[in-house]
Amino acid sequence: MDIIVFALIVTLDQEPEPWVASYWMRLQHCLSDARLLSRREDNYAAVLAVCKPVRVNPTTVDINGYEKKPQD
Repeated sequence: MDIIVFALIVTLDQEPEPWVASYWMRLQHCLSDARLLSRREDNYAAVLAVCKPVRVNPTTVDINGYEKKPQD
């Protein structure tokens, strides 16, 4: 069963392909991390970090803020 969560998508200047850094249940938490990454002055390269809704299976990926229920 898939659920909708927010993926933190990160793109570095030297890598044209974006990648998923993490998954979040709450948009506010995802945006907070995206802002932190985009603003850090000690980054070695420019970083573009955005959040977008995606469907994932919570049994196959780790989702920040999601409590997995024990299997029966």
